[in-house]
Amino acid sequence: MRKLFLFFLAPFIFSCGGNTSENAESGNILENLTLAIDTVVVDPKGEIIDLGYGINRSSISSDARTLYFFDMRKTMINEIDLDKLELIGSYPFSKEGPNAVGFNPPSIQSLANDRFLITSPMINVGTYTKNGQKEKSLKFNFKEIEGLGVDEEGLITNRITLSHDEKQMFALTRLDPSEKEVRLLIINPNAKTGKSIELPNMLQTLKLTLLLRLEEQKRMARTGENIWLRTMNEALHITSSVTSDLYVYDYKKDSLRLVEFEHQLVPKRKTGDFESNVFTDEKEFEDAMEKQMNQIAFRELIWDEQRKQFFRFGYRPIKDAEGNWYKRAEVYFFVYDADLKLLGEKFLPELTNVPEFTFFKDGKLWSYVNVEDELGFAVMELKF
Repeated sequence: MRKLFLFFLAPFIFSCGGNTSENAESGNILENLTLAIDTVVVDPKGEIIDLGYGINRSSISSDARTLYFFDMRKTMINEIDLDKLELIGSYPFSKEGPNAVGFNPPSIQSLANDRFLITSPMINVGTYTKNGQKEKSLKFNFKEIEGLGVDEEGLITNRITLSHDEKQMFALTRLDPSEKEVRLLIINPNAKTGKSIELPNMLQTLKLTLLLRLEEQKRMARTGENIWLRTMNEALHITSSVTSDLYVYDYKKDSLRLVEFEHQLVPKRKTGDFESNVFTDEKEFEDAMEKQMNQIAFRELIWDEQRKQFFRFGYRPIKDAEGNWYKRAEVYFFVYDADLKLLGEKFLPELTNVPEFTFFKDGKLWSYVNVEDELGFAVMELKF
């Protein structure tokens, strides 16, 4: 059995300039931001936590005390106590049969009472208990839900998210470069009714999703722009990698609002003047991709329950000598109040890449790190 250890880098402390009077005048509360960063490693209790696919298909419990890590190779959820930093349970699931989660790599959402929403794209959606039993099927065909008003075929599986009370299910229409609009789907799974709302400020995400099709070689490639759905504070937050604009859907009041920001340090969105975002020439695709990649990108919102504030990272990838984009980046940090008013922003030259799988726990910002193939987290204490 492997002994638990805490792997501390430093603590690494850095300060990001400014003075108090300038901070007050500028209204930028991150002007004097100071970070102290420790790195901790989880004790696997003699088991192997497979990090071959990262942890982006995992989920944090609502109280941020537990990480549910989905092992795609074993079709298993590993339960990790974030207070003790140790593996405390492993729960097998089935790819087929009456309790199947599906064969495509799933996403999971932690629900109350040790339950999960598990979505296998284009195959299956359902809620499951921790012991692998399917509790409720949420696998619906578009034509099965009355009132959606969208012309799309197949199963509704794109970005599936449940409201906190689980009475409403949210999804997006197909995020294909050829589509002319992006729509939010709002579904009552019990009544099998719903509606859709257009999200015009998310359309830029499709326009800047570049697609390469080489029919003869039977090859296809695309850039990784994204739209995320996430429920926080009993509201659905819709964010995109290509714009700082976001939508908030208050599902108790059935109201949608667009929130726009005027950032001082970065452009508010990516731009592009491509005649078409679908390419059949590899060189033209690579040239367009370079123009698109060499711009600001945004990550999801992160809620800090202790401060009652939202945070968000932005970044601009830097191409290295070998032509790789994701090894280094310029990293930016933003903070907003509970009503999403911009409070501060900061360029972080000390960070060489944007943190992955971020969440707040006890007022500190955690992010996933791979420490010599062991599951670890960088734990950042923010002072400003």
